Amino acid sequence: MSETITETAAIIPEGFDEGGYAPFSKHIGPLSYKKAKDNNGNVQGSAGLVMTETHIGGNNRGHGGLMLTLLDEAMGMTAALQKDGGHPVVTVSMQTNFIAGTVPGEFIHATGTIVETTATMAFVDGKAWCGDTLVGSASGVWKYLRKRSTKE
Repeated sequence: MSETITETAAIIPEGFDEGGYAPFSKHIGPLSYKKAKDNNGNVQGSAGLVMTETHIGGNNRGHGGLMLTLLDEAMGMTAALQKDGGHPVVTVSMQTNFIAGTVPGEFIHATGTIVETTATMAFVDGKAWCGDTLVGSASGVWKYLRKRSTKE
């Protein structure tokens, strides 16, 4: 697989921007992120990437851990964006369903949808897509963390 940067950029849907500051996200990516509003006016987070040879498992399909990671990124982003325009969160639990295999050279992305928030927790559903194919779904709980002071 020897795509050029231009060919790869053409695969990424409109609205996704490369970003992220976490070392792991940079290591597996580069990941692209998108913020949008759902039908209820809540902010939705999405995360995705163009699958390369480094993301392929033993069956010549995308590794399931990659989809899990994208769901975690998107759902955590969705949780974080519900509070104060962006609040640190940590995953408490996540149940994932693997529905279909992912294909090398395609853009795989996940989107989170807020179910409910409390003062300390966010409940989020997620879906993962490879092209137009639904490849996974998840539901999970994220905990809001205290923001670090600038002195830490």
